[in-house]
Amino acid sequence: MSGKRILIIDDDPSFLEITGAILKRFGYEVLAAGNTQDGLKLLEEGRPDLLVLDIMMATVDEGLQFAVQLRQKEDFQKLPIIIVSAQPETEKGYGRSVEDDLDWIAADIFMEKPVDPQALRHNIELLLKRRE
Repeated sequence: MSGKRILIIDDDPSFLEITGAILKRFGYEVLAAGNTQDGLKLLEEGRPDLLVLDIMMATVDEGLQFAVQLRQKEDFQKLPIIIVSAQPETEKGYGRSVEDDLDWIAADIFMEKPVDPQALRHNIELLLKRRE
């Protein structure tokens, strides 16, 4: 999967830096944005192969809303999305199990922070293989 382009959108500069460094070490090209507006520009210009997206940024559900909006755009309907959050799924109060039904948040995989590097790599490779 080396050479694939991954976009990370997260308002935490430390998460962007650390996760970006990890993904680069695994051979991925990394694009990073600190908000969804900049992330959308990078999506349109950089055409990444996969998106790692934080749930909570300027608002509690900004990442979720962004993912839903992306899925409504023809160019991004098949873009693999990994949603990350510092809050465990059971504490979010969304009333649904992410593991049972990711369609409601327009994502392919949900991961809790701190993200395990090997688990992230595994999930990225899994989603990129599905896309081939």
